[in-house]
Amino acid sequence: MKRIIFLLLLCLSANVYSQGFLSSKNIKVDLSGFVRNDFIFDSRRNVDACDHLLDLFPQMPEYDVNGDDINAQPSAQFLNTFTRFGTRFSGLEIGKTQIGAYVEVDFTGGASTNSLRFRHAYTQFVWPKTKLLFGRTWHPTFIEKVYPGTLNENTGLPFQVFNRSPQLRLTHQLNGHLDLIAAAVYQFKYSNTGPDGKTYQYQRDAVVPNLHAQLQYYNENWVLGTAIDWKMIQPRTSATGTSGTFKTSEKLSTMAAMAYLKYTKEKFEFKAKTMYGQNVCESLLPSGYAVASLNSTTGAETYTPFNHIYNWMNVIYGDDWKFGFFAGYLKNMGTSKNPIGPIYGFATNADIMYKLSPQLIYNYKNFMFGIEISLTTVAYGENDYNDKAKVKNTENVTNFRNMISVAYKF
Repeated sequence: MKRIIFLLLLCLSANVYSQGFLSSKNIKVDLSGFVRNDFIFDSRRNVDACDHLLDLFPQMPEYDVNGDDINAQPSAQFLNTFTRFGTRFSGLEIGKTQIGAYVEVDFTGGASTNSLRFRHAYTQFVWPKTKLLFGRTWHPTFIEKVYPGTLNENTGLPFQVFNRSPQLRLTHQLNGHLDLIAAAVYQFKYSNTGPDGKTYQYQRDAVVPNLHAQLQYYNENWVLGTAIDWKMIQPRTSATGTSGTFKTSEKLSTMAAMAYLKYTKEKFEFKAKTMYGQNVCESLLPSGYAVASLNSTTGAETYTPFNHIYNWMNVIYGDDWKFGFFAGYLKNMGTSKNPIGPIYGFATNADIMYKLSPQLIYNYKNFMFGIEISLTTVAYGENDYNDKAKVKNTENVTNFRNMISVAYKF
């Protein structure tokens, strides 16, 4: 029976194709990407990824018996892992619907093995005023029209969202200058932390997707936007207390809200973004949640999220020679309720972080040479459980990063 159904569908597809309903005569394939090499110097150990290429912020101090900070160790490296290839497919039509696809990979692997890694893989349907995308690409809170122009691959971390996830995203043009964007997202590689470590299972066990809504205005000089983002996770499916193990379905619902802008005129560009977020550590941002209450008999827990504010601004001026400056600042405002612990998340013992980063980039046709200096400071401390886990007794640590990059773009 299954074979019969399959053959019927195959014949129907062939018939539709032969009638010209599905047209693929002008399929176009465009290749893009770059080959890049980076020399990096750091004044101390960092929380980072991709063989230290993608740095986030300096590690907290770790003192030896003499009171010396073990993590205050400088290092230097030469990397060519930041190399990328993208392929865009277009020209396919179903009636009046244009269908395209995009696949992008890079070679940001480990020191022992350079692994091929998927960054983007999506298909998109395009109508005159509407686009429907499904697949893996930037999370909608990463604004593709407004993100920092940094030389560093981290594109403004830990003040800017960094997250690529499977999603269904609708973009509808309300008028010539205003878009409505709505999306449903499920976690995969970029996921929350919880009792079983870092895994997408917490969001998938909650069943409902991460929902997003955004309004974006744009014209020749401006891009302005605002968005809200809602997510639910279920940290546990069972809990153990003094009376045994019980099934549980306690969930944590959290919100994020943001506003952003970009202004461009001739050689000048200014971009800025502010975001309030609860438990957004799946986007590589300092955040998380904590246990707010515990039933010792059943082991049942309730949860309370950390609340953070993330801000950044970026100025760029020039043409062949470009000067840029990036500044970022974030603040940990503690949890919504007094927690009893434990705490799950990422850098929840950091009170504030800030970064100052100038850069100078030279472009000649496909060639790029750039220098960027970054100064990143973190105030580490202790979470006060009697004051909504706010960070007290802080100590500042700073990393100085110097990066020199050479790239060939195609």
